[in-house]
Amino acid sequence: MKIIENLNYRQWQRRNKEIFSQLDRLKQKKIRERGYCNKGWDNVKKSWEILNNTAKESSLFDYKLKKGDLVGAINHSILEAEQAQKKAKKALENLETKRRSINKKAEEALTKYQLL
Repeated sequence: MKIIENLNYRQWQRRNKEIFSQLDRLKQKKIRERGYCNKGWDNVKKSWEILNNTAKESSLFDYKLKKGDLVGAINHSILEAEQAQKKAKKALENLETKRRSINKKAEEALTKYQLL
């Protein structure tokens, strides 16, 4: 059995699986979309690289917290919350516009065609 980085194939698989299973479902899905597959030497090595790259991708909030910038982390959270509120407001406006359009079309159809 081939050994790389002092780990054999099964140990690499186990390491990948342990790290992968600790992630939430959304991250697991994204990692799978990037090519995560824990079978076959080449796939296991590639999956390890994908897991490492994903671990390096942390949020700005986490980065600020790790650096001890609590005020910056809080400000970042507030900014993200404000952006989320704006997106939600816009989505509600779009839904309301579509609801009005559907109601108008329904009224037109009801006036055009008799109810049986």
